[in-house]
Amino acid sequence: MKTLRIPQQYQSGINLIIKIDEILFNKLLNAITEVNPFVNIDSIVLELSAQIEEISIHDLEEIVRAIRSIYSLRTQENLKNSEIIIGLSNSLSQDDAFSELSSEELASFEQRMNKILEIDGSISISSKAMSLLQEYDSMFLNSRIVTDIRPVFKTETKEGIAGALVVHTLRISYQDASGSQEFYVALDANDVKKLQEQLSQSLVEADVIQSMLDKTQILYLDPHASSK
Repeated sequence: MKTLRIPQQYQSGINLIIKIDEILFNKLLNAITEVNPFVNIDSIVLELSAQIEEISIHDLEEIVRAIRSIYSLRTQENLKNSEIIIGLSNSLSQDDAFSELSSEELASFEQRMNKILEIDGSISISSKAMSLLQEYDSMFLNSRIVTDIRPVFKTETKEGIAGALVVHTLRISYQDASGSQEFYVALDANDVKKLQEQLSQSLVEADVIQSMLDKTQILYLDPHASSK
């Protein structure tokens, strides 16, 4: 099994998983198992913080982000739990950032990761949902419509304006593999109405689907839902 590199942004979370005492770790484990699933990681952290006051929100966020990255790695690379544990353990043994870890702490980390990876709870669901969302080539970021008046001049420009057009310019910002991109589309009033009708219809369809999921007791994962 090759060594799995631990990116710097997740090292703090991994270190916290190693260092917290056993009682607090078990409390964290139970909370992760029971907390409501959210796609939004901040909402998961807020839910956890209500149950684990001993860990700061900042530290909880570091832990959750590290755990979710490991779940994502498992899904993307189709790895077994044992392969992840061995790979991470090898990385910890060779990484200077973790050079002070004792053999006992390393063994404890392997046991803790095994318990974490066995949970099919909120963070695991969040990880799978995010992986599905990120499978698309392009992800919507933002949009804006600018409305302009475009004058139509007479044949002899000096004679003034013969009429005017109202033109709407739609800007779509999106994310793809190369970074943030955007494009512009010109719309007239009929185009705006058609777009508005289509978007309204999509919201109605989403409500119908959500109602069906509620009846079947399948959790609806709203990417923008937040903890209350």
